[in-house]
Amino acid sequence: MRVLISVLFASTVWGYRHLQDEIPNGGGVPHPCKANYIWGGVGHLDPHGGGDINPFGLDFKNAGMKWTKFLCEMDSDKDGKTNGEELGDPDCVWTKGNIPTVTIDISHPGVCTPHSAPACQAVNNWIDCRIGDLQCDALSEVGMKNITLRFPETAVPSDETNYLCMFFDLPTDGDYHFVAMEPYIDNVNVMHHMLLYGCENPDAATQDMTKPRSCGMSKSTQCKNLLAGWGIGSSGTCYGKEAAVRIGQIGIRQVVLQIHWNNPELRSDYTDSSGMTLYYTKNHRPNDLKMWEIGLSHSDIPPGEAEFEVEAWCRSDCTSRYLSGPVYITKALNHMHYLGRKERIQQYRDGLLVRDITNDDSYAYDKFVEFSLETPIEFKPGDEIKITCTYRTVGKDRTTFIGGGTTDEMCLGFLFVFPAQNLHGHSCWSVQDIDLCKIQHFSSDFPLVNGCNIKKNANPLNPENVALFKNLKKLCKPFDICTHECKQYVKGILESNKCFQGSIYALYRQISIEISSHFMEIWAAVDSCKTEIELDYCQTQCDSGKNSDRTIGRG
Repeated sequence: MRVLISVLFASTVWGYRHLQDEIPNGGGVPHPCKANYIWGGVGHLDPHGGGDINPFGLDFKNAGMKWTKFLCEMDSDKDGKTNGEELGDPDCVWTKGNIPTVTIDISHPGVCTPHSAPACQAVNNWIDCRIGDLQCDALSEVGMKNITLRFPETAVPSDETNYLCMFFDLPTDGDYHFVAMEPYIDNVNVMHHMLLYGCENPDAATQDMTKPRSCGMSKSTQCKNLLAGWGIGSSGTCYGKEAAVRIGQIGIRQVVLQIHWNNPELRSDYTDSSGMTLYYTKNHRPNDLKMWEIGLSHSDIPPGEAEFEVEAWCRSDCTSRYLSGPVYITKALNHMHYLGRKERIQQYRDGLLVRDITNDDSYAYDKFVEFSLETPIEFKPGDEIKITCTYRTVGKDRTTFIGGGTTDEMCLGFLFVFPAQNLHGHSCWSVQDIDLCKIQHFSSDFPLVNGCNIKKNANPLNPENVALFKNLKKLCKPFDICTHECKQYVKGILESNKCFQGSIYALYRQISIEISSHFMEIWAAVDSCKTEIELDYCQTQCDSGKNSDRTIGRG
């Protein structure tokens, strides 16, 4: 099945991706009647590309598949706006590789817009504006029950990115399996995604969370058991015959629904009451199910890259502690945002690749792909998961970061596993090559992370830190100049202290500042000379003819 999915998408999508660079804003043309969807194959009738071409595609082909002044000044869809006006190049001055004059409020040059206009509706009758229904045999089972969890009508803040959470009680009149979920979308203009988390503490709800409130990406600290999720392009989730989520008398009794609103127009007149419909039954599946989230918590994605690749790992040290026995993967989902182009989740054992769990070489955020595995994959304690995410930033003029906003990026994988009792924990995150399980709560299982004893070094009362404070205060001028004596002292720290080297550097810096404000003085003093030291190091490498990307303090 995984091979079939890859072949189908490769044959229909990769034919157009390279052509997006030939027109301004080619990778960001919105669907005319599906909010938050992208029309990736701009010159095709099919939004995902391939097959018959639309009026703009015909004109583009006749122009030699290049952006010319003549093509720019044409009105391919006869809606009164030139192709240049629709694609953000109103003066027809754009050239390949440059940022268009306009990057917002783009419209489709091959589809009459606005789609709601009477004249446009007549010529756009070939466009499908419907969102597909969930296909799930379980919904027709005798005795199937359902409950809909929705926010009350709530004002959407006039900020671009908003995360709100609300607690709900689940039925407790029996022992049930939650087998499927369908989204209830009230305001398509702002809905970006929804996540449903189970509360392991039955009394987790507090008074202020019985109604929607701002929660950021962190959700509720008491509710971390991810049960279901919805994103643009998804019609819902059907858990299958092997396993489902236990709710009710001996399972999850309370949940928190997290909704992410995306409001790039900063409108103040939007409201929303979206939610989910959960289907549950006493007809139990053979196993209890759990979702496992694997991801990267930080990365910088530079602009202007045709392909930029990052990796997230859950390594053997961590899976050996998260798993008390083998689990079996029944489904897997990839997740990035709009810059994402490829994503692959792989299983390793004893350092060797075992298999691809997912492999999507034509990823698109609004094209939902679920990798359902007819034969569940066995995953043992000590096995490793590697996620590789590839982004395309051609046309971007600034760095993109991993984060919670729609214009940020993500690199995540979601695995559906059973039996639930063998998985302890809910996620496995990494920062560069560091598994966060090794530093969470300063676990005694991992006293050293990349040679750095974070627990010891993040203690401001540690004698070594006391001496460090004293010397830096004496020798350096934080937020000012880099003195000769400070430079020599800081250089010694960067070369000898493992906490100031490689990928642990940024993580140690963040953790130490969160623990004590006293560390601000350390980092301000180090920063006063760190740049000069790095420049000296780079110059030395250049002068000696060596080609190295190692930077002191960064690796």
